[in-house]
Amino acid sequence: MDIQWNSLHDSSIKEISIDWEREILTIEISTTALSFPEIRRAFIKAENVTSLLCPMKSPWGKSKSINEVKQIGKKLKIEMQSGDTIVIEATLFKLEEF
Repeated sequence: MDIQWNSLHDSSIKEISIDWEREILTIEISTTALSFPEIRRAFIKAENVTSLLCPMKSPWGKSKSINEVKQIGKKLKIEMQSGDTIVIEATLFKLEEF
C-alpha cells in the first residue's frame, strides 16, 4: 500500500527523533484504521535536515493527531489538530510503511 501525505489526517504522532550527526529526523506515526486497515505504523523520514520548528502551544486544545501534511519544496508542514504546525526543512522527505 502506498501512503500519501494527504492520507495522514487523524493519524497520531508517537515520537520525533533526530540523529544529529547524520542529519536525519524520524517521526513515528500511528495510522488510522479507516485509511490504512493493514498498516498500524508509518514513519516520516527527513534527510539532510537544516531546521525543525516544533511548537507545542496547543492553541486549539491538546491533541497528538495530524490534521494536514503538505510538502512545499524543501519544507514539510505538519498541521496538528492542536493548532500547532511542525515545520521541517530538509533536502529529502520519505513516508515509509512499517
